[in-house]
Amino acid sequence: MNQPETVMDKKFSMKVVSMRTGLSAHAIRAWERRYNAVLPKRDSNNRRYYTEEDIIRLSLLKKATDAGFGISQVVSTSDEELKELISSMPIIELPIKRYDLESRINSNESSFEDYVERFMNALEQMDSKTLENLLLQAELDYGLNAMIEKVIVPLMEEIGEGWRRGNLRISHEHLASHVIRTFLSGVLATNKNIPGAPNVLVTTPADQWHDIGALIIAVTAASEGWNVTYLGANLPSEEIAGAVKQNSCKAVILSIVYPEDDPVLVQEIRKLRRSLADNVSIIVGGRASVSYKKVLDEIGASRVDSLYKIRTTLESLRSGN
Repeated sequence: MNQPETVMDKKFSMKVVSMRTGLSAHAIRAWERRYNAVLPKRDSNNRRYYTEEDIIRLSLLKKATDAGFGISQVVSTSDEELKELISSMPIIELPIKRYDLESRINSNESSFEDYVERFMNALEQMDSKTLENLLLQAELDYGLNAMIEKVIVPLMEEIGEGWRRGNLRISHEHLASHVIRTFLSGVLATNKNIPGAPNVLVTTPADQWHDIGALIIAVTAASEGWNVTYLGANLPSEEIAGAVKQNSCKAVILSIVYPEDDPVLVQEIRKLRRSLADNVSIIVGGRASVSYKKVLDEIGASRVDSLYKIRTTLESLRSGN
């Protein structure tokens, strides 16, 4: 007589594991490959699957890394030891406060700076493989959100400043942008649509060619549980509006980086608002967005000046506040 299937006997796909643990498929595969965090099995059709035990372990590892530990520090720890470690930490350090990364960021500030310095050194040598590995390792050590905020964002600022000072060539800037763009696109590609989750469109307006900021926003929105339609750079308002309508998006997020005084962009922003339904929110970020505050206030758009603000704005929009 067959025994009834228990929870521990069930088989789960990567999509389910990612949704239940809050880890991207990209991070899960990297943890498997580099640290043997879990060892997925294969069914009779040679498809990989995970068990309930795998999900529990990945969830514990994520809580530990969210609290500030590097994955390499805790991956060899047993589940019971992980539970004790997590339960012994002050409650404020656990990810109950979804958007508060301060304790984690402060405790690892020197490590973040070290990653930036190592990246810049590799960039000067035009060593693309080391650049790729540094980004992946930073994500594994500190989690995606903290890594973007404290490694990628400062990196882009440092690279821009290095180019202005004459320490870096245009070729260095292009290589760094390519590596970072490829990394973020890979992370975004692993996020599958979640049934019932709200939809958001992310792009840059017409003649806005800097797309790294928009990619960062897209990855951040996906990590907050939104279904993201990312359309790259330089999109006219009528195309944005058409895509928003087709995908029934609850919001559109624009990234504006340069220039700070484009009268055509002002008209594009007004045109976009007229083209969208009243219940579609417009959120605008990017270095130059503050220069367009007047028109953004005029159309009732939300201007965000940090990833924290993007997360809280999306959360408020999702909850209807």
